[in-house]
Amino acid sequence: MAEPGLHTAAVAAESWLEVIDSDSPLLLIAPHGGRAEPRTRSMLNPKVNDLHTAEITRGLAARLGASALINVSMDRNRLDCNRISQIIERAPWLLEILANRVEAIVTRHGRVTVLLIHGWNIIEPRLDFGLGLRNLGGELRPPGSACASACDGFINGPLAGLAERLHRHGIKPTYGMRYPGGGLQNLLQAFTARHRQSPNAALRSISEIAISGVVDAAQLELSVALRMPGELRVRCEDAITEVFSENGNPHPTQSRMTINRAPRPTVTKPEIGAAATVAAPGRVGIEFYDPAARFGAMASFDVGGAGMGARIMMLFDHHRAALFTAEGRPTRSASAVTHGPLSMRREGESIVLAFRGPAVIVPDATAYLSIERALASGRLDGNAEVEMRFEIDRAGGEFDFDRILSSQGTAADALSSSVAFGRVSGKVCLDGASRTVNGFARAGMSFTGLGPQKFTARRMIWACFEGDKALHALEARSVSTADAPPNQSARILEAAGWSPCEMRNLTIETPSVEEPPHRIVASFTRADGSSCDLEGSVECFIPLSRPGPEQSRIYTSLGFASFSMGAHRGAGMFEYSRVADSVLTASDENEDSDSD
Repeated sequence: MAEPGLHTAAVAAESWLEVIDSDSPLLLIAPHGGRAEPRTRSMLNPKVNDLHTAEITRGLAARLGASALINVSMDRNRLDCNRISQIIERAPWLLEILANRVEAIVTRHGRVTVLLIHGWNIIEPRLDFGLGLRNLGGELRPPGSACASACDGFINGPLAGLAERLHRHGIKPTYGMRYPGGGLQNLLQAFTARHRQSPNAALRSISEIAISGVVDAAQLELSVALRMPGELRVRCEDAITEVFSENGNPHPTQSRMTINRAPRPTVTKPEIGAAATVAAPGRVGIEFYDPAARFGAMASFDVGGAGMGARIMMLFDHHRAALFTAEGRPTRSASAVTHGPLSMRREGESIVLAFRGPAVIVPDATAYLSIERALASGRLDGNAEVEMRFEIDRAGGEFDFDRILSSQGTAADALSSSVAFGRVSGKVCLDGASRTVNGFARAGMSFTGLGPQKFTARRMIWACFEGDKALHALEARSVSTADAPPNQSARILEAAGWSPCEMRNLTIETPSVEEPPHRIVASFTRADGSSCDLEGSVECFIPLSRPGPEQSRIYTSLGFASFSMGAHRGAGMFEYSRVADSVLTASDENEDSDSD
């Protein structure tokens, strides 16, 4: 129902807004609970809707007896209900509803608690608290001109209690790690003094109520593992319910956060020109492929540069994909790197890759051209396991794994970085099914982390060959830019070690971004003048799409292939990336675009 006094246009516009009324001091809001419309697929860099947040918010409202405003179907690319300026321009009645709700709750109960339920598209079990504050040096401080959205008692009371419960359930609580909710147009900032002079009456009313100190608001960013149906989601919802079922008065907590509300001094950043090349993160990892099982995986950790995270992606059963991602700095020691359930460590002449945790399994890897479509089609395997042992082949010389872990490597390292090739074996459990893997592997500076960020096209391959014959491995890449000839490099690993060679051609062709390459060929001239030709046959692949520089998009075809070079047989990996200034994917106007 529309609020009394609202203009009649609001009635028709509310079909996407679910309103739950309750006599409670708690108000829940789900701003991004819709789904992408067909028109969104024509956008170069669309935003991802927060899948499952609508149903989670509805369920929490029922369990807590709370009021709620739930966006059940509006695509955030048409109207972003978390952006104040867009609400004022396109749905001003929504702010009126919100202002009336806040005023009514405060009148009845003396104060109001507002929880905004959002989604964060990392997979590790993590909940990030947005309060207009970041954890800086062990204390919470506002970034830029942000205003804190809650009092100290709320932060060190209900939220601290929720953090403790989440931690006991294996869920990491953080404060403003990725989304502090400090932007001027972020809806969270409506519940602060920041908009007290707004010309918009409804926004000004909310801000004036907040100034009186009777409003506590928090943005809850739930990772994918906490939103997809499963045990982790149940634990997260239970923890939220336990804390806020008694009007947000949990048992005393063990720790208190120091809160400094003074704005952080502005830090001047060096200006980056439009033509600058951005350094790639120092990324260490391992990639392996078993052509018999048609199972491959790539895992990597950011150990330097601008990157901050870790991930493992597995491609299997022809077209399925499993993915785990995490944010934050990995933990490093002299011979190991770890991020939550994912680790890589040196053990003598071996490197062990281990993972035991949640992974999103997507039945068709081509869905990853849209993250939203992939997550909508996937489901959570809460107990995926990987245990692989990589035996280092000494043909390439000493492999200094410890030095790589301490590297602050950037794009300039490229193929001169230390890598090792060899065999890998172990077991993987996905979707409740175990499989044995024996294949070819490459470890060291991550294959997909090589090369400059600024390019028009990038083609790369690595191949490892079986047996004790003269040829052990090969690496090659070709990087094209708009204003220079292609940068090409290649090297071959033989019994005597690495030797550079001239790459005459490297071709990776795809009929479309949705389809795997139908042709991988390369030709080389060795140092002794002899020629050799490589052919590859794609066996597993995934297409990816991510924002590129200067309003462009980068399309990547990534996967594993069987390779042959003369009498030598082996397997390895390929990548073909290109930059586009328009959408290259096919549009399916009939695809279901209903909300959660």
